[in-house]
Amino acid sequence: MSSLSLPQAAESATRRLGSILVTVTVLTPDGTEVSRVYTTHPEVYAVGGRKRLDPTQTSPIWLEQVVAGQRPFLGADRDSVREFFFDWATIESLGCGAIVNTPVVHAGETIGSINFLGPDGSLDEDSVAIAQEITAAATDAVARARSEAFPEVAR
Repeated sequence: MSSLSLPQAAESATRRLGSILVTVTVLTPDGTEVSRVYTTHPEVYAVGGRKRLDPTQTSPIWLEQVVAGQRPFLGADRDSVREFFFDWATIESLGCGAIVNTPVVHAGETIGSINFLGPDGSLDEDSVAIAQEITAAATDAVARARSEAFPEVAR
């Protein structure tokens, strides 16, 4: 797959995964938060919105797996989404009940994640592989978006 822009990645996710919501978040320079740099639903999940990387807003298990471990997370059903995401009610209000989060790794460093959300039960291990493929193709676009949001991280 060739390089994708963030809108192209979201379109690919909609077509290939049946995604309802796609967001892209990047780590802030101090690493204490993620900031949204792309969304298919700006009226609900606005660009610039932030989430703290502490237990009040982010599962320590998710943080260890995706950010530190650079491994994707699969929440295949509504129960998993409710267990791991504090904003599960908003997620469900959009018709989503399954999620794949893929780490965006640039130059060996986790710089963010692409978050693919679909209907309850719609995502599985095959979906994870597709999401990873989309993420790999969009990594340069995510790195550019992070540099635009946080010029101090530009390399």
